[in-house]
Amino acid sequence: MLLESLKNSPVTVWGAGREGNACAEFLQKRGCAVKIVEDPLTEPLRGVVIKSPGISRYRPEIAAAKQAGATFTTATNLFIQAARLSPKKPLLIGVTGTKGKSTTSSLVAHLLREQGKKVALCGNIGVPSISYADKVDDFDIFVLEVSSYQAADLEQGFDISVVLNLYPEHIDWHGSHERYYQDKLNIVRVRPDGASVILNANNPRLSHYLPAAQNAVYFDAPVAIHIENGLFYDGIEKLFATSAVNLKGEHNLKNVCAALTAVKLAGGDLFLCEDALKTFHALPHRLQELPVKNGLRFVDDSIATTPESTLAALKSFPETKIVLIAGGYDRKQDYTELSDFVVRKGIQVVTLPSTGERLARMIREKGGFAVEATDMTNAVETAAKAANAGDLVLLSPAAPSYGVYKNFEERGDIFAQCVAAL
Repeated sequence: MLLESLKNSPVTVWGAGREGNACAEFLQKRGCAVKIVEDPLTEPLRGVVIKSPGISRYRPEIAAAKQAGATFTTATNLFIQAARLSPKKPLLIGVTGTKGKSTTSSLVAHLLREQGKKVALCGNIGVPSISYADKVDDFDIFVLEVSSYQAADLEQGFDISVVLNLYPEHIDWHGSHERYYQDKLNIVRVRPDGASVILNANNPRLSHYLPAAQNAVYFDAPVAIHIENGLFYDGIEKLFATSAVNLKGEHNLKNVCAALTAVKLAGGDLFLCEDALKTFHALPHRLQELPVKNGLRFVDDSIATTPESTLAALKSFPETKIVLIAGGYDRKQDYTELSDFVVRKGIQVVTLPSTGERLARMIREKGGFAVEATDMTNAVETAAKAANAGDLVLLSPAAPSYGVYKNFEERGDIFAQCVAAL
């Protein structure tokens, strides 16, 4: 393994973000001479390079450095190697998918902790997995949220992999939607022999790309963990009522099905999950209810960076009149289904740059109502004026936050500030 050969060696860490700094600290403890470099690069990359997730593996500098003999890996790969070298051999669970991976990985960790397991939740969700590389013997299970960037660079996989869904995303990093799907599914290709993969039985793209995956276990299917008439079932065995779940939306109930499947494969007791689910609450910026203001409800769903996510959010409030705030960085996503839905349901839409112009035009061409705002303050004020007492103003952008905000968290925080200022 590369990790064993790195002790007291020179290593370059490319990217000084949270993961890059954590990786540098880990390597320095092993006696490595660590050099941290940032973009723009001022010299060619040489030797062993630990690449941060945000740096696309398809950049020409990487191809050139590999031709000159450089070796590239990631902090996630080093963590997995450290876990595999541990005498304790902790169980590794990796959760990916275009949407739902933060909620599902958090659910898996919460449900297993409630059954007495020592569980670390890490990866793309916030705490870099490499931060635990020196502490792998302290835990029974590691649950990693795995982004498409991290999945693309995986050299070894997990004992249990979870793939929730596939929708068009991240074309700027991967170069095309087709490559994005293939990179995401690398988590399945690099599994250890005999390792299981949990798949959504009702996601068409997963069915297309993985028609007969080895050791596949499905959720949201009659023979698997699924929902029927307000109850969770494991095949024909009744588990408990969906009312135990404090999360809004059918999509979140499916996330729970995926999490329960992972708990089952990890040796957990499904019946003990009912009480544990009652103490699990929505993560910030995911259909997060804000305080009522001027008789209006406000919900922050800033995490919604795809039209599919925004559709799921809108369907989570079936009996409520909604004013939607949508728009953001343009990844050339298809807004046809979203625009059809809001027009059919009579949902008023206030849009944000830059996709807002395209989305508003599509809605108006179909006979719906859409108005373009200049920024979040303008959007919140416009939406509040369009809403009546008891209505819901929903921020669910159907687009990333890049170019205007640091991340989706900042976008959601600014939305909440604008609401408070009304």
